[in-house]
Amino acid sequence: MNRRHFLKSAVLTTGAFTIVPRHVLGGVGYTAPSDVLTRAVIGVGEMGSNHIQYNNGRLLAVCDVDRDHLQQALEIAGPGVQGYQDFREVCDRTDIDLVHIATPPHWHALIAIAAARAGKDIWCEKPMTRTIAEGQKLVETVQKTGVMFRINTWFRF
Repeated sequence: MNRRHFLKSAVLTTGAFTIVPRHVLGGVGYTAPSDVLTRAVIGVGEMGSNHIQYNNGRLLAVCDVDRDHLQQALEIAGPGVQGYQDFREVCDRTDIDLVHIATPPHWHALIAIAAARAGKDIWCEKPMTRTIAEGQKLVETVQKTGVMFRINTWFRF
């Protein structure tokens, strides 16, 4: 590398840092957009509605088969949050990192497996599954896909 090439590279690099806004780069007092988890809540009835207000990440979507629950959740969530009645549409979104599963228990395994296959990290309400076989299949899928799985026990276990 000669001196001219070095100086040109240094000037371009310095220029990039003065053009790119600070909030994009992150650092002290700034969180870069790439450091913010994006999330969805699937099942927004009594238990799931509590997940809407969590301050971990940015809520992008809510999902419920019950139109009334979905409408109430959208009102709580505010602007910019998309509503769905089919969890598979939520799993298909590439901009969602994490799904909260707060549906009735008989849906937990099916939705969690679909979310894991879609590459989503999972926060699942208890019970994790209804049967041992469902639990084994879910564990197998989570291990195979490498996503993170958390069961919401609220520090009880």
